[in-house]
Amino acid sequence: MCGEMAGDQLAMPLLLGMGLDEYSMSASSILRTRSMMKDLDTKECAKWANDAINLCYTADEVEKMIRKYVSDKN
Repeated sequence: MCGEMAGDQLAMPLLLGMGLDEYSMSASSILRTRSMMKDLDTKECAKWANDAINLCYTADEVEKMIRKYVSDKN
């Protein structure tokens, strides 16, 4: 995955859930993203990605859903 999307904390669970395992991001995002990835479960992220694809119709709905999942996890 190339670009800044991999460094976005809301996008990372979805990218991981879709099976992506290589990411490109700015150097300033690497430590924060690596730390976040340690706390994510791949199977849980796959469910979130599936929910985003099947239950959401807009980007806003996806964002709200992921924010809720991430906040519930913490």
